Amino acid sequence: MLALGPAGVAMAADAVANEAEEIIVTAERRSARVQETPLALSVLAGDALRRGGNQGLTELAQQVPSLSFAQSFGIAQIFIRGVGNNFFSPGGDPGVATYADGVYLSDQEATAVAFLDLARVEVLRGPQGALYGRNATGGAVNLVAAAPTDGLDGRLGLTLGDHGRVQGDAMLSGPLGGGVTARASVQYRRLAGFTRNELAGTAGARNRGDAEDSLGGRLQVAVPVGEGRLLLSASGYTQDDAGPALKILADPFPQPAELLFGVRPSGDPRSFQSQGAVNRRDLWSVTARLEQPLGGSDLVVIADTRGASRLITYDQDGTPRSVATTTLDTDSRQSSLEAYLQGTAGTLDWLAGATWLRFRQSRSTRVDGLLPGAFLDPALPLNFPIPYAFDGGGTVTTEALAGYADGKWAVADRVAIRLGGRYSHDLKRASEFLTFLAPTINGTQRRGWGEWSGKAGIDFTPAKGQLLYASLARGFKSGALNVGAFTPPVDPEINVTVEAGTRLSGRGWTFNLTGYTSDYSGLQIVQVGPLSQILANAASARINGVEVEASVKPLSRLTLSLSGSWMDAGFGQFFSTDQRRGFQRFDVSGNRLPLTSRWQGTLAAAWRVPLAGESSLELNGRAQWRSAYYFTEFNTADARQGGFVRLDLGAAWTSADDNWVVNIFARNLSDRRVLSSLAVVSPLLGSVRVASLEAPRHFGIGLERRF
Repeated sequence: MLALGPAGVAMAADAVANEAEEIIVTAERRSARVQETPLALSVLAGDALRRGGNQGLTELAQQVPSLSFAQSFGIAQIFIRGVGNNFFSPGGDPGVATYADGVYLSDQEATAVAFLDLARVEVLRGPQGALYGRNATGGAVNLVAAAPTDGLDGRLGLTLGDHGRVQGDAMLSGPLGGGVTARASVQYRRLAGFTRNELAGTAGARNRGDAEDSLGGRLQVAVPVGEGRLLLSASGYTQDDAGPALKILADPFPQPAELLFGVRPSGDPRSFQSQGAVNRRDLWSVTARLEQPLGGSDLVVIADTRGASRLITYDQDGTPRSVATTTLDTDSRQSSLEAYLQGTAGTLDWLAGATWLRFRQSRSTRVDGLLPGAFLDPALPLNFPIPYAFDGGGTVTTEALAGYADGKWAVADRVAIRLGGRYSHDLKRASEFLTFLAPTINGTQRRGWGEWSGKAGIDFTPAKGQLLYASLARGFKSGALNVGAFTPPVDPEINVTVEAGTRLSGRGWTFNLTGYTSDYSGLQIVQVGPLSQILANAASARINGVEVEASVKPLSRLTLSLSGSWMDAGFGQFFSTDQRRGFQRFDVSGNRLPLTSRWQGTLAAAWRVPLAGESSLELNGRAQWRSAYYFTEFNTADARQGGFVRLDLGAAWTSADDNWVVNIFARNLSDRRVLSSLAVVSPLLGSVRVASLEAPRHFGIGLERRF
């Protein structure tokens, strides 16, 4: 009696895809069958994600074509088709928009609670400038929570595993009377950590890194309002643990700790040296969604307010000596209001709306440490320590307004034209400060940007189960302010993409193929300055690619699934200064964009076996492959992850009445070491490379009871 956790879970979503015509999505803000939606669209089932240990955004990178995910300093960074954001300071925006139940998430640190008790995850690839607006130049991730049910439904689950894994889930849903329904969900997660701390046992040092100790919950209440309903939702999440193991990679260049005390970071890939770590995060949100018929159309109004705070402290030098300690203290608050009408008029299916958002984020970055004397005065020896404190940051307030419209016009029985557009206007105001070896510098910035985005396309349905589509889309990513760096504002990004694809399905099989070419201008890219990160505009980039998703049932009990992509993503004319190579200026034109692999894909299999008493056993396997990728625009060996293949296995036993599930999973069986993120810090800290690794080989077993 086994169950696929991480691997089988994903397979469950693929298995469901065999009945793809029955999967209902809301990717276009209307309900539609996934195989009838003319988009490069991937769907993952929430139940599968939960039973696989709820790996969050990591699951998306292992199953969705052209998608990669990094997590620098615990901050989520999603890339689709080479478009994303590796700038994690206030003042910048992601290139992939993340939505939770229709609410845009401005804070890249606030996605954790959104993965609780999901119905599904919809990933839209390519610019989504009309319906999803600003900051969807690469695509959009739509997280859809499971809704309250009319009948009583409940679930209790417990998962145990190695590395101290304990996860408990509970859900209760049903009627309260008078047509009111509710759903309560809660999840506790604990992980001792994947990475050993070689300094464990010394004062203040944690035993392990990559640890987690968190508690999240959500309460939803659906109230009838006339012929419609009002859905009220409140959620919260708290975390207090050692946080990510930020490993300082061994480097041929002498670093401050070596110059001062002759010590170097650990060379063991699965251990690090940290004298102390703090990772505290608190999130909350309150959302109201009104759905109401209005004449011959339907009105949807979404009001939301949410906040987050995060404190992370880590050992920046990664050695037994206290040379540098970094603290990031972040606080954010968002309020938003959106309203749209949708309806039909003859052969026209239309939607029009407007949205307002206000996002305020503050961050202070503080580094306390020691510098080699010769760094500041050539007359001093290198092993002469000079104490210093760097403190920089500020507050950014964004006011965003937009109006949009989208329509589908059936010009013939099998042909439809789609047209959508949005005008967005962003205003950003910032106050910033910087303190380093001198009195504090203060300043203010203010800048606004307005831009059109949208999409035009044509669909052709030759027969049932056959859809061909082509589109031209324009995406807009807002400009940015380099808060704390005292540099000029950064211009917006524009991504123009031509795309063509087909979605085919029959009894027991689906086949989806997409080809695209993108002209990416004003690309915002992170560069390392003397004291901090600097965001700048590269001239342009050209991105071409092909994506495929397919599933087939060659036997009634066997499901095979494939997803994959080929991508050629390179810079146009672009010169950049590499401070790791003596601040030389290099021509990086033609170099590959960061975090883009030329090839990546996943092959999965699921085999269901009937057992005595009408229970069943499902065996699952998944192999993921990915070619090499780089973390910086210089495409150098010291910031490169080589190609790899990773294998996940699992199995699940389900009782005859579907009320009991026992699952077991094994992930990364080959124990492949994979860098998920790498950041080069400022010369102030010796230009060290701070990296995070994906999880090593690990196992788990879970028990779930439904009632």
